[in-house]
Amino acid sequence: MKLEDAIRNRKSVRAFLPDPVPRETISKIVDLARWAPSWGNTQPWEIVVADGIKAKQLADAFEEEGQKGASPRPSINMPVNFAGVYKERYMNLGKNLLTFMGIERDDKQARINHYLNMYRFFGAPCVIYLVVDGELNEPYSCLDIGSIGTTICYSALMHGLGTIYLAASMHFPDIVRGVLDIPRNKKIVIGIAIGYAKPGAPAAIFRSDRAALEEIFRFA
Repeated sequence: MKLEDAIRNRKSVRAFLPDPVPRETISKIVDLARWAPSWGNTQPWEIVVADGIKAKQLADAFEEEGQKGASPRPSINMPVNFAGVYKERYMNLGKNLLTFMGIERDDKQARINHYLNMYRFFGAPCVIYLVVDGELNEPYSCLDIGSIGTTICYSALMHGLGTIYLAASMHFPDIVRGVLDIPRNKKIVIGIAIGYAKPGAPAAIFRSDRAALEEIFRFA
């Protein structure tokens, strides 16, 4: 697969088959992604993979928190408010996704089930957690995490796998630390759910749109 094809065809997959992903494949994906750029070549990322029973333990514990209505308690600051065009894009994503999935606006239970499904990583058999040292400057280290995380997504697609950057996967870092034996001095930045996309599932087919080039680009 050409890089251009990977960039143009990557999308967030929200419905996975339960089929396990071979660890050898995950290792190849990360081995390629480690060549992603970072500030000053600091390579601040640490990568911890949850699969098999560990992934199930996380999904069960996260869903339990979701059922209780627990508020997120992330390691890093999360966006609270969006304004203007950013809010419009954010709201349109949710609206378009649920419409594509056939979930009606007044179907409260279906919406709840969808959000709880996030805590089950949309059925993905594996989650790749990206972690940084707690002493690092958060904005720059998170920028680097985005660099390797996106490269992981492209690398995974080249192996026939779907992915999604999943904020819900880092809502309860205390649980992640406990299950994956991650020290308290590490910040859990994000998890990437990875697996084989479920054929025909609307949540695996849907793809968000992008702003037109002229909206985001100019020569000075």
